[in-house]
Amino acid sequence: MNQHPLYLVPCDFTPVSESALRLGLDLAKANNGSVVLLHVVRSLTEKREAQFKFKDLVAAQTDDEKLLIKTKTIVGDLFEDMSKAGELLDASLIVMGTHGAKGMQKIFGSNAVKMISNSQSPFLITQGKKTVDKIKTIVMPFSYDKKSIQVATFAGRIAKQFNACIHLIGYADGDDLHDNHTRTNRIVVKNYLTDQKVDYVMESIDKGHGFEKSLMKYAADVDADLIAAGYYKDGVFTNPNSFIQAMIENELHLPVLTVNAEGLTTSSHGSVATGY
Repeated sequence: MNQHPLYLVPCDFTPVSESALRLGLDLAKANNGSVVLLHVVRSLTEKREAQFKFKDLVAAQTDDEKLLIKTKTIVGDLFEDMSKAGELLDASLIVMGTHGAKGMQKIFGSNAVKMISNSQSPFLITQGKKTVDKIKTIVMPFSYDKKSIQVATFAGRIAKQFNACIHLIGYADGDDLHDNHTRTNRIVVKNYLTDQKVDYVMESIDKGHGFEKSLMKYAADVDADLIAAGYYKDGVFTNPNSFIQAMIENELHLPVLTVNAEGLTTSSHGSVATGY
């Protein structure tokens, strides 16, 4: 177990990234952790400017919070170096604000989706419009295939850390072979969560064009605090980029916990996940 989790916060000095900092600090205070603010620039001139901005940003926090924060500015590429930083620092989470997607990004994915797909680190993404003062109810869309089971165990560790209940929301498929796999994998997940003493609920809603809308209605009905949704390059859903983008930009403004399921194994980040 990671006794002192580190929360990596990409910072561009906008209100959205400041909201991510607030979320990172709340997690750090709750879990005896720390926050690293990282700004990636293209030139040394921008690096010097960022250092002054960091000074003002840190000064605006409380004295106790200042002790939890470290800042770093590097010259490089945002997508490549953020992923490397997450791995090198052994970040428990990359806590990131998003400005949303525009135009074709709605289909092919925003910068946030691009960053997730290029990293093996887990992300907690906020729209900057909802604060998190508790994590008691986690809603997770779930297909019960092998990769989604791995993501469920990942989300289950977080639920255990915060004594939260995880709602695994599957979908009705109608395919006999798929249904057989679903029943088998459902037992695997139930046994894991039971062994870990994690409270859980399993529900099914119709898959199709209305799945995302039904999922959000369910999240609202149970007063969800968090959505957990794995990113699949080979997609459980018709378009994995548009699905995870919809989760990130959900109408309830809930923070989204996500990880690149393609790079996740039952052993990767095992010690990190329990340190949330």
